[in-house]
Amino acid sequence: MIEADKLTVIFRRGPFRKPIVALQRFSIQVQQGDIFGLLGPNGAGKSTALYCLLGLIRPNHGSVRVLGESPQPGSALFEGVAYVPEEPHYHLYLTVEEAVSYYGSLYRHEVSKMKVNEAIQRVGLTEFRDLKVSRCSKGMKQKVGIATCLLTTPRLVFLDEPTRGLDPVMTREFREMLLDLNRQGSTIFINSHILSEVESVCNRVAIMQRGRVLAQDEMTRLLRTDSDSYAVECDAAANL
Repeated sequence: MIEADKLTVIFRRGPFRKPIVALQRFSIQVQQGDIFGLLGPNGAGKSTALYCLLGLIRPNHGSVRVLGESPQPGSALFEGVAYVPEEPHYHLYLTVEEAVSYYGSLYRHEVSKMKVNEAIQRVGLTEFRDLKVSRCSKGMKQKVGIATCLLTTPRLVFLDEPTRGLDPVMTREFREMLLDLNRQGSTIFINSHILSEVESVCNRVAIMQRGRVLAQDEMTRLLRTDSDSYAVECDAAANL
């Protein structure tokens, strides 16, 4: 389903500035039917890794396969892929219904109005269908993103920090939507820095730090591993 092998991404910032190594030999495997979590602190390289999987960044070294193909912008493989970014940016002058319908029109096959209505209903936005996107909360915009995923049955769904900024009620609703989508056959890939979020929905997880994958396994195994151990990092004092 997804295979990233020893990806290295280096951002060069000019002749007199040190390059940024965003990914270092980054490798993961995601199987069909997984809800896979990529867990790490802000700045760990999660979004860079996701952009490589989406074909938006070409790694300096390593290889990526998504649904058996090398991801390239505009590739037909993305007909079976949905992506909900951390900060969805919709046309603010559209209503909720118009926004979902518009993104549905971007598919190569026609999406019916009935399918649009069903998707809006499933994410709980029926009573807000005529509300302008400019007046929607972040949680509602995230629901619009999920509704666009529901217009088809995507084989693979990518979500970048999906619950950041959501209140507890919307977070719970969002998790239920993801689980329902997975039960229908979609493989889910989640980027997050929130352990409780990944723990509550993911069956497999990779833990990132400074561009590297530190561990990758089933969630239940990782929770059992070294459960009583702690790691502490600190900078040495200059006068020691």
